[in-house]
Amino acid sequence: MRLRRSRLEGFFHKKMTVKKDKEGSTSEEYGAASSVTGESWPASGKVQAEQYGQRLNYIRNIRIQGSYKIQTDEKGRLHYILEDGTDMEERDGICLYVAADQLPDYRIISIKPYRFLTMEVEKI
Repeated sequence: MRLRRSRLEGFFHKKMTVKKDKEGSTSEEYGAASSVTGESWPASGKVQAEQYGQRLNYIRNIRIQGSYKIQTDEKGRLHYILEDGTDMEERDGICLYVAADQLPDYRIISIKPYRFLTMEVEKI
């Protein structure tokens, strides 16, 4: 199975890092944008409706084109590394409807390692 070329869109992925200031409070910062290609569609269906409830209108599904591999870091977190070296994990940012130089408008909340890397993202 391939992704249909007519449905493919370009997205930008931004790696999220947690920074601490002098007072010990944390904030999220996003790194440089890397381009990914895939298709997106609104969340729907019985399972997602039960899982997300009122938040369902702010959830989208994304299927990324290309192969990937899964690696774990020293803390046991899963990293999904695409063919081009893009490292994705949950809580990273995705720019669906904004430019690459702006803050991401969606956050990855779930990654499903099917044949194609499938993610659920939520509006920030």
